[in-house]
Order: sequence, then C-alpha cells, then structure tokens
Amino acid sequence: MKPRFSLAKPLQWSAVVLLFIILLCFMFRNPVMRVVLGSRIARFNTVYKADLRIRKAKFQGLSTVFLTGFSLKPGAGDSLLRIDTLVVSINAWKLLGERLNISSLEVRNLYLTVNRHDSVTNYSFLLGRGKSAAVKDSASGAPRQRDTVAGAGTTNYAEAAERIFRWVFDKIPGETDISNLNIRSITSSHLVSLHLDRFSLEDHAFSTIIRINEDSLEARWKAEGRLDGRSRYIEATLSSADNKKIKLPYIGFKWDASLGFDSLKFSLFAGKFRDDAAGIKGRISFGGLQVFHEKIAADTVKFRKLGIDYLLNFGRDAVELDSETTVSFNDLDFHPYLKYRPAKPGQITIRINKPFFPGQDLFSSLPEGLFTNLKGLKTSGDLSYYLDFFVDLSIPDSLKFDMDLKRQQFRVLSYGNGELLKLDSSFLYTAYENGMAVRTFAVGPGYPNFRKISQISPFLQYAVMTSEDGGFYLHRGFIQDSFRESIIVNIKEGRFVRGGSTISMQLIKNVFLSRNKTIVRKLEEALIVWLIENQQLCSKDRMYEVYLNVIEWGPMIYGANEASRFYFNKDASKLTLAEAIFMASIIPRPKWFMYNFDENAHLRASMADYYRLVSTKMLNKGWITRQDFDRLVPDVELKGVARQLLKDHKIIIPFSQQEQAEGIDN
Repeated sequence: MKPRFSLAKPLQWSAVVLLFIILLCFMFRNPVMRVVLGSRIARFNTVYKADLRIRKAKFQGLSTVFLTGFSLKPGAGDSLLRIDTLVVSINAWKLLGERLNISSLEVRNLYLTVNRHDSVTNYSFLLGRGKSAAVKDSASGAPRQRDTVAGAGTTNYAEAAERIFRWVFDKIPGETDISNLNIRSITSSHLVSLHLDRFSLEDHAFSTIIRINEDSLEARWKAEGRLDGRSRYIEATLSSADNKKIKLPYIGFKWDASLGFDSLKFSLFAGKFRDDAAGIKGRISFGGLQVFHEKIAADTVKFRKLGIDYLLNFGRDAVELDSETTVSFNDLDFHPYLKYRPAKPGQITIRINKPFFPGQDLFSSLPEGLFTNLKGLKTSGDLSYYLDFFVDLSIPDSLKFDMDLKRQQFRVLSYGNGELLKLDSSFLYTAYENGMAVRTFAVGPGYPNFRKISQISPFLQYAVMTSEDGGFYLHRGFIQDSFRESIIVNIKEGRFVRGGSTISMQLIKNVFLSRNKTIVRKLEEALIVWLIENQQLCSKDRMYEVYLNVIEWGPMIYGANEASRFYFNKDASKLTLAEAIFMASIIPRPKWFMYNFDENAHLRASMADYYRLVSTKMLNKGWITRQDFDRLVPDVELKGVARQLLKDHKIIIPFSQQEQAEGIDN
C-alpha cells in the first residue's frame, strides 16, 4: 500500500519561512526605510532642483511612520514648508494592493509660506517639470494614465473619476490631530496669514477655529463638519466666530473685488448614481452672499440665499450635470441639464425647462445691486421658460437653439422706479464712453436736433433697418434665427465676430444700460426688451424714433439729424438714398467713418459691394423703387464738418469688403 501524502509538513515549513521573513523585515525595517527614503529624497532634489530634508525617520510598530525635521524649499530661495513632527499610519493590507490608505495622521507645528516677489516665487520649482502621461505612482494609486474606451487616446471619464475618488478618499485619515498649523501668503508687501491652534478629526467629525489676518483685517472663522473617506462623504460649514460677515482675503488685493457671506455650506458624496457612470452629488449654498467687482455691477450684489443641489455624472465619454440638479437663488429655482462630450472637437447640450410659476418670483429674486432698472417691479400672473441648445463643434451648422419666455395672464402692476416708462415721453439722454458721461441732451421737441420719425428720410429709416434689423416691425424684440446664425458664425471663426442684437436690444442698451458694461448686462437687456415689447410700453414707431435720435453716428455725434449735418450739411429729412446707405454702414463703427473715404472726400470704390447688397435687399422688400435702385451710384461726398476732420486725418485705412458687409440682416 502506498503511503498517503501529507501537506502538513510543507505547510509548516512555509509558515516558518514566512514568519522568518516577516521577522527580518521587522528587524531591519528602519535601515531599509532610511536607504529608500534617502534615495527618493536625492532623486527629488535633483529633478526639482529642491532642498528637501528629513532629520529623522523611523517606524513605530509595523505601519506607523514617525518623521521629524521635515523641510522643503527651492535649491536657492526662501523656505516653503516646515513640519516639526509628522506621524502617519497606513493600512498595510491595502498597501499590498498598491493603494496608499492613511488610517491616522498627527502633525505638530506646520509652517507653509508661499512667497511671490515680482516674478520670483518659492514654489514655481514644483511646477516646472513636465511628466509623461504614462507615469503612474504605483504606491499611491494616483491617476496618471489615460484610459481608452473606443480607441487609443480616448479618456474613459467614468473610470478616471472612480480612480480619482479612490485616490482622494484613501488619503482622508480616519483619525487626525493637527496642532499649530500656520499658512502665509506673501505677495510683494501684501501678507495674508491663516492659523489653527488645533484641528482634530475624531469619529469622522471636526470643529475648529481659523484665525485670518490680512493687513487691517482680523477675523475668526468657525469650520465644522464630517470627513469620511470610507463612505466617500464630505460635509463642511464655514461661519463667523465673531458674528460678522466672512470676507475672503486676497481677492481685493488681486482682483480689486470683494466676496463676503454669513455662512457657506458644502457637501459631497461620491458614488455610482447611474449604472454606467461615476458621480458626485451634494450641495453648495451661501447665506447672505455679497459680491463686488466693477465688471459684475456698479454696486455690491447681494443674495439673500444662493445654492445648488448638484448631481454630476461622469460617463464613458461625457460629463453631465443631471436634471436632478436644482439651482436656487432667493425665491426662484430651476433644474438645468448640461452635457459636455469632450471628444474633439466636442458636443455641448444645455436644457432648461421651467414650467409656469408666479412671475413675481423672478423679479423679486433679482439680486440687489443688479438690474437696477427693474428694481421695485411688481407683477401678477405666471411665466414659463424654456431653453434647448445643442451644438456639435465639428459641425457648427448642426446648432440647435430654441428659447422662449411665455406669459399667462401676466401683467405689470407697478414699474417701481418708473425708469421703463420714460421711452414714451420726452426724457434726458446721457451718452457714455468708457463709463464716463460725455453728452446729455433731450429726446424730444426741446432739443433742436431732435426729429420725429416722420421728419427723418424714409431712405435712412429703411437703410438702417436693412443693415441692423430688417424684421424690426415684425418681431417682439428677439429673432432666434439671428441668434442661432451669429453663434454658428462665431464658432466657425473661433472668435466673436457677429452679434444677434435687434434694434430693440440696441435701443435698450443705449437708453438704459449704456454705462453698465458688466457681464450680466445682456440678461438685464433681454428682460427689459421682453417687458417693453410684450407690455407694449410704447409703439414700435416711438422705439425706432428714439433709436434714430440717440445712437452714435460719429465721434461725439449723436442722432440722425446731427449726423446728417455733420456729414452732408443738410437736414435728416433730405438725405438721398446713397447718403442714407452710407450712414447705415457706419453704425457698427461710428468713430471710423473717415476710413471709407479717399483724399478727395469721396466714398472709396470698395464700398460698391456693400451698396449693392443693401440696395438689393431694400428693393426686394419694396422699400425703394426699381427707379431708385437703377439710379443709385455708390458714391457720396463729405460736405459738413466731417470733411475738415478727414483733411486733418492723414492715415486712411479702408475696411475690407467682408467687414463692410458684417451685421447686415439676412
């Protein structure tokens, strides 16, 4: 009989060998660590031209590393970072799987100082070395490798996001104790400092006081919340410990702006909220937010409340803001949907569908400091808003643009400060240049150059409409096809070369918003146009009359009659067809009129195509007769003050034919 084979002894010997190896590793762990650490530090210093030092490094137990005397600075420069004591415990089991998971962290006396004097910094040495996209830090699991889905070089955003989540949340310790943390930013002579006496994370919860100093600003902030790397959850609240509004430092120094708030709440949970995507969801909200910058508004902008409950999905080939997202400001909320497919050159989708809601919610939610012309507006009835936008950037003509603001038994009960009512009566108009008032005159019979619509040459009226807005009398302020075409042209050109403004929009910009060159001006312009057109605050004839009497038509020349005398020494009622087409041509560039003329004050031959284009459109619409068309000669002669200005101006640079045709209504 064969003897039975037993695994007991081999297993016993294997266990003994394994135990012996573990014992050796434990006994020599500190010498090995010092050798490896020294090699890594030397390589880092060589690659980054840095001076990184660690005075003492040793293991405490099997998975805790104790470091003292940690310092980092550029090879020749000021100190960037100093830590007296750093104790890090890692999860040994996850380390075997090439994941660096920090289980606890202890820091004593941390000093981080960021210096910048002119172009010299103490941190740029860390940014100057490019790294291969294929490099991956195997010990940390940090994402550095591009993933593919359909082919090489195509990023799988779902996998990339999941790897980033894993890398970030692995670095959040279950237990943290930081004492005497100091961060300073020195830019030239400007100093901002942040200090924490102690930050402690126990049972995933924290609460600490942050001391902030900036010049004369001294403040104490309270930060509290939860950090749970295992559940991939972050929650934080920032409020004042001094019962004052929190004002963020450095913004005023860097951008001449200010941002303050009573409280900031933030939460983030990373997970899979859809089978084919990784995602993050949570909330960001401000209480009592106040923002100021001259590019935003002339006054401080104030929100009673502002927040977003977001759900962001990372799919295989796209990033998507889910329609479950809710944006709320003051009394209004809506659910935007955005999708961006980055694969070159990319696709963009934007959708908003806000069903009927009380119209007053919109106007009462307009932030204080913005939309000053709409302040105090009271309404009844309901409104709804719809936007559907899509473009494949490789096929600009595929662009889809559909937008509508509908009303249901909507009417204005009070116009607040009454600014919107002035169009239908005489008023003082102030022209601005670069935010400065340059001219003030009456738009009405009290001003000698004012002309009623019936006193302005029909040739000029029709030429301007042909050039600027051929459907002025047919639309209610907006032409969606024009917006769509202007966006397509701008995408094709890769820059802003064409707008979609109607005469109504240009009028509102000139009368109500001429000094407000801010990023929200277009939105205020659209709201005012919609109100004036849909509430019929004045007739189309009156709107066009005001427009022709206030627009700039030359250097410091405003209104059709003043322009007619400036160029041709005649009343606006007596303009010929050729003169009218010329005046229409310079509306986009009123100060550059002289570039269209030769040294004899006659129109350049390069304008012939523009004249042919405009006159053909006028003929097709029945605005001029065939006889007018046949007799038209594309030439005018300057006879007013403009002739002398042309004579004094020595450099003549004609516009290209394409530039002359820009902006003509199709």
